[in-house]
Amino acid sequence: MTWITESKTAACTLRTARPGDEEFLFQLFADTQEHLAVFRPNPVLYQSLVATQYKGREMSYAAEYPEAMNAILCVEGEERSALPVGRILVDCKPGCWRIVDIALLAAHRGRGLGSWALRTCQRQSEAAGARLTLAVRPEKRARRLYERLGFRATREDALAVEMELATPFPHAADS
Repeated sequence: MTWITESKTAACTLRTARPGDEEFLFQLFADTQEHLAVFRPNPVLYQSLVATQYKGREMSYAAEYPEAMNAILCVEGEERSALPVGRILVDCKPGCWRIVDIALLAAHRGRGLGSWALRTCQRQSEAAGARLTLAVRPEKRARRLYERLGFRATREDALAVEMELATPFPHAADS
């Protein structure tokens, strides 16, 4: 499945991930691992830790969500080329879609791109007649974004907040 549209903040596309995206996906993962920043002064140790965690996460996702749709979020770059800036991984089961992972490079956060990708996923799940769910760590800022977009907690513990889209996204915010 491929999603293509224009957002108000930038020309955005979601396209299916390809084998050539592996380096970008690794860089994206490294960019989102703030808890490992303390190891950056030792580049060898830092790269080893990031590589090990990345490989483990990808193996876990492949085992738990073998049919998940892995999409790369791109924005219009120089010379109108598609610049990858994020990823959304969605397990699309009949009746229930689960956002397994969504991430943006730090330099591209706060511009509405994540909201655009979530709205796009919401529209697609709604068209498929499926509920939309996700999980987030309780302390993550992303939780506030999900709540603003209509997700509500269905279960919460110290490690994760399970959320489900309670209401459709406001259509006025689609642009």
